[in-house]
Amino acid sequence: MAQARKRRAAAIPAPLKNALSLHRAGRLGEAERAYRATLAAHPSHPQALHGLGTLYYQLGRLEAARDCLTEAVTRKAGLHGAWYELGNVRRDLGDVAGAISAYRRALQHAPEFAPAHCALARLRDGSDPAVEATEATALRQVYARSKAGSLERRDLAWGLAAIAERAGDVEETLARLAEAHSVDAARQPFDVAGASRYFDALAGALDADAIAARAADGGSGSELPVFVFGLPRSGTTLVEQVLDSHSAVHGAGELRLIGDLCGDLERRSRQPFNVAFGRLSAADRRGIAGTYLKALQSRAPLAKRVVDKMPANFLALPLLACLFPKARFIHCRRDAVATCWSLYRTRFDEPHRYANDPAQLGAYWRLYDDYMKRMAELLGDRLYSVSYEELVAGPEPVINALLAHCGLEPEAACLAPERNPRPVTTASTLQVRRPIHGEAIEGHKPFTDALPALREALEGAA
Repeated sequence: MAQARKRRAAAIPAPLKNALSLHRAGRLGEAERAYRATLAAHPSHPQALHGLGTLYYQLGRLEAARDCLTEAVTRKAGLHGAWYELGNVRRDLGDVAGAISAYRRALQHAPEFAPAHCALARLRDGSDPAVEATEATALRQVYARSKAGSLERRDLAWGLAAIAERAGDVEETLARLAEAHSVDAARQPFDVAGASRYFDALAGALDADAIAARAADGGSGSELPVFVFGLPRSGTTLVEQVLDSHSAVHGAGELRLIGDLCGDLERRSRQPFNVAFGRLSAADRRGIAGTYLKALQSRAPLAKRVVDKMPANFLALPLLACLFPKARFIHCRRDAVATCWSLYRTRFDEPHRYANDPAQLGAYWRLYDDYMKRMAELLGDRLYSVSYEELVAGPEPVINALLAHCGLEPEAACLAPERNPRPVTTASTLQVRRPIHGEAIEGHKPFTDALPALREALEGAA
């Protein structure tokens, strides 16, 4: 077996080895060029197509990802990882049947492949009981053979939790969720006290006068950006889907541009990013604003508004208010318990460390809530709030008020966002393809009633 692995490694072309190394390092632009160099020398190389398709998926270029991955499995049907990635792409493009087919093909070639078991279980909806029961049996058998505490066991536990939740089995759902979260918590523990100090530093870095002065000297007058933010699972994807349904708006998804800027500021200054930003010159701030606007314009040159829907941008509000005094800031809010339950039950591609423990999750929600109250005082009516509960209970008045805040006229398409065919790559990809509904408002109660640590941490929260 070791010799076979060596032979396979030796068969990988040098440009592909370089591409894979660059890809693992997160140097995506260089990795793309290296994958293309491989394909130029070795046309239709299946592993190169697989890698390039995965890279395109990470970049949100779903059609290109689908084409590469489809070609990869056409050239080499046994690439179970490519089938799995193709399932993810088809799911995000709204092709649920195609996604299920791809996950099943992945398991056909690799019956123990935990991510595909998990994805398939979480995508099912109970509409095909006999087939789903067979899949659940296979998942349980693989789970029984997996190693406790392993990443494979984590993924399989996520899948079993989804099956149990559909069946209404509260005890099994919570047991499997706790198991899945425990693996991530052991790898990446969360420090509530440290998060509290960090929130305080970010919130206190710039007062209203400092923001006004920097906005006047170094801020952009553009009205192009619309920032939609809040905790994940608070309705941010639905709000973006509504806005993108307007003829004058482009929803750009969860852009990493502001997060990358903040990370760079912290690496260079070793200070919280709002503090470091406050010390930049007006010329530097103008340069940052200009670079960001060019990135938005390149995505939708004719759009009147472009939505950046990165939930964590709420932490950067003082910075963003300085850079873009005429931007729209839309804060998505949802019931505290419902938000926390949705965070706890959702398997994210990038785990949220604060969501691994119910008590810590509740504590984090309170930090976020306190921070946003300070932002409301700081920014006043520039900070527009959308209630998820109000939106799903009576969509039309909430949607029309939202459009008015963005300086847009009402359009009928915004009232039926489920008809919008745009790709959606967040955890809400399936929900936003259904008509606006309020099923999630009460559905959490049997589960959260059995999570006293969460309810105690949130006691008195709105």
